[in-house]
Amino acid sequence: MSAKVQDDRKQLFESGISFLGDPSVKDAPLTKKIEFLQSKGLTEQEVALALKQSQHGQDEVSKTPESSSGVREISKDPIFYETVPPPLPRRDWKDYFIMATATAGLCYGVYEVAKRYVIPNLLPESQSKLDQDKKEVQEQFDKVDKLLETIEQEQSDFRIKEEQKLLELDKTVMDLHNCLEQTTHTREKIEDEFKMMKLEMANLQNKIDNFILSKKNDQQLDKISTEFESLKHLIKNRESSATGGFENSDRKSPHAKSPVPGVNAIPSAAEILSKMNFNKNKISNGNGTDNMANDSASTSIKDQEQPVPAWKKAREESLGSAASTNSIPEWQKSAMNEPTLQDWQNKPANTPQLSQD
Repeated sequence: MSAKVQDDRKQLFESGISFLGDPSVKDAPLTKKIEFLQSKGLTEQEVALALKQSQHGQDEVSKTPESSSGVREISKDPIFYETVPPPLPRRDWKDYFIMATATAGLCYGVYEVAKRYVIPNLLPESQSKLDQDKKEVQEQFDKVDKLLETIEQEQSDFRIKEEQKLLELDKTVMDLHNCLEQTTHTREKIEDEFKMMKLEMANLQNKIDNFILSKKNDQQLDKISTEFESLKHLIKNRESSATGGFENSDRKSPHAKSPVPGVNAIPSAAEILSKMNFNKNKISNGNGTDNMANDSASTSIKDQEQPVPAWKKAREESLGSAASTNSIPEWQKSAMNEPTLQDWQNKPANTPQLSQD
């Protein structure tokens, strides 16, 4: 039978046979033996062979005593033994330490529970303990009251300070508002004064311009009147000297051919001003600086562009022709250079009339 087992598994097979032949395993159940052998790595065939071989060995052992003694014994069924459980592991010091710690914790928990819940219910506390607890509670209440009083005092102080700050802020705002109003009023007042001053300056400037123009025009009028008076006196002197010279001279002067107009033919200052369209209202009233300046400029232009009268042209032509043909006598030159004016001629008769104009 052993020839059927492979060589490399022969040792394992023999160990299985020795296991089955062990007296302590004979009483064990067959299923347990088979499971144990299979767990060791034997196949079903090897297990069956091992069982047969172990039974065959037991039969041979049982036959040898019978043959020797000759006593007939009754064969018994094989006894199967149960497997023994593995031994308990050995306990270490760690296990004892853990057990001691758990036991101590459990005992302490039981003690605390009994002290706090069981014993106070069974045995009430003493009066001194109650008084002490009451005193502690009262002290805590006193502390809370003091703390509340302190907080209330701080709140009241803070409220007072805030009210003072609000009052100061309101006062500052009112002062600022008053200052702004005063500044606005002052600015408006300054603007009004500046406007009034500007108007006064404009009026004063207009008055000054009008005054200057009026004075200038008055001076021009006085100058024109003076020139006309001197011209009248010169013409009268020339007429008187010309008539005397013509009577005494043997030949006639060229002045006789061109008769000189009389003094009455000379226009007065009023007529000249009326011809010049001199505007008296503008001189007296003076509507503006520009208007007065324009009037004065136009007046000066008109004076410059005023045509020379016919009598003056005739006089100039006659004098020019006489100077070219005949020489002027010495007494006429002296009369022309130094005209003798009488006292009544020094004061022009038309001066009041010109001033009124």
